[in-house]
Amino acid sequence: MKKDSVLEKNEKEDFVKLCVDSRVYSKESIFAAGYIFLDRAYIYLDKEAVDKIGVWLYRKDKKENLDILGKEFYNELLNYAHYFSSLKTNAESLKLILQRALFSAAPSMVQEAEEKEIEDLIKELEEEEKQESGKKK
Repeated sequence: MKKDSVLEKNEKEDFVKLCVDSRVYSKESIFAAGYIFLDRAYIYLDKEAVDKIGVWLYRKDKKENLDILGKEFYNELLNYAHYFSSLKTNAESLKLILQRALFSAAPSMVQEAEEKEIEDLIKELEEEEKQESGKKK
């Protein structure tokens, strides 16, 4: 078992250990990938170093190949890392789509939002006028 390897297999102890770089994969991605493997493995997580998280996968089925189990875990990590980065990238678009869907379902909400925005703009203009007239005195 190599100490500096990213995937260490221990047939005797019946586990595979992965060393995950937390600068590349978020905790959310690691947790999500682990959740997918709950039916196939017992999972233990621990902080290894400053930027490293250790993931131990203890197979539940003795027929499960440890190498494949570890490699599939890395595939799930990549899958969820992509999912969460796409979610961040598209967050504003998703927000706009949801707002339009809600506003189209309840048109009165649009009118209320417009009226509130007009009131806010009028208040801002009045405050600016007060500040301008205060400076002129």
